[in-house]
Amino acid sequence: MAERGPKVTIIGAGSLIFGRQAIWQMVHSPHLNTGTLALVDTDRSRLDRMARLARMVAAETGVALSVEASVDRRDVLPGSDFVVLSF
Repeated sequence: MAERGPKVTIIGAGSLIFGRQAIWQMVHSPHLNTGTLALVDTDRSRLDRMARLARMVAAETGVALSVEASVDRRDVLPGSDFVVLSF
């Protein structure tokens, strides 16, 4: 069984520009696309939109990227290998 990739948590992931770029990087990196992308934003509708996009892109490209999303960073920070702040 293949080893899981790192968990990357992005705080402020609701930004259409930054959020899409982060998803693209996670999906297209062979070192990251078997890991977890955890998205955090205080705006629930933006967060939900980015989480749907991330799951759709991962499915379309056939990678094993797991996607988590929460408005509370404390829900997804445990186990994070990298944390990115975007504001």
